[in-house]
Amino acid sequence: MLGIVLHKGDDKLLGALVLQKCTDFTVYLPKGDPAQADYEARLNIRNGDWRDVGEPLLCLLEEGASLDPKFVSRILRMARRHPDFDVYHVNVKGEKAFPRKTDAKKLFRIAVSDHVAAPLSSFVFRSEKLREKAVFRADGGLQPLPSVLNCARERPVRKVWCLELEWSPAAGPSDPAAVEAAIRDRLDLFRWTESFFGDDDYPLSVGDQLDLFAAEVAKLYPSYTEEDLKEMMESFQVSQGTIRKLRASAALRSALKEREKQLV
Repeated sequence: MLGIVLHKGDDKLLGALVLQKCTDFTVYLPKGDPAQADYEARLNIRNGDWRDVGEPLLCLLEEGASLDPKFVSRILRMARRHPDFDVYHVNVKGEKAFPRKTDAKKLFRIAVSDHVAAPLSSFVFRSEKLREKAVFRADGGLQPLPSVLNCARERPVRKVWCLELEWSPAAGPSDPAAVEAAIRDRLDLFRWTESFFGDDDYPLSVGDQLDLFAAEVAKLYPSYTEEDLKEMMESFQVSQGTIRKLRASAALRSALKEREKQLV
């Protein structure tokens, strides 16, 4: 009933899946992954990615996730008892717990404004819904948060009771080019959410939205001039209009002052 997708055969994750109390799941690995030979006698393994999942539910597990032995059984129990949801969420251990039901606007505030860790591994999707609503980067890769938000547009995300996911995020990039790419990915996320929510229905006030965007834009200083950053700031929908443009400039000036303090 559950398809579990790994982008590569991670021994820690595969070992945790061997120990699951419930075996009603299939593991999907890339074709030719060397780990398949070590685990195919103990796990039901198929080749493919999330697009190939034939089970009604799917989750995409990434390196850094640690699974409880009841991970599968509690997800399936929740899905049986509450079938009218397209996305389920497992709380991350040590992080603020999600409410019982979380709509897209609340999810954005939790994950983006409140900085609560909500990795892709903590979400379980109706397979058909993800195939229908997935959002992609320019390189064809899945955009995690936009995909979750898009799948949760019609129905809220349902929390899985009595289950937590241990999560150890990978260290952030240190190479300057990779750091800039990560910042630009974040700015692309903000642009996507402006179209997704619209100006009148955005989850944050105009002031909070401008502060959030400006703080991210300012991270590109001093690689980019203040004039370049001002132009980036003015490219957001929330910055359009005479008054909004002035407020955007003020938000950026404040963010740059904080950035300069960080660089001292």
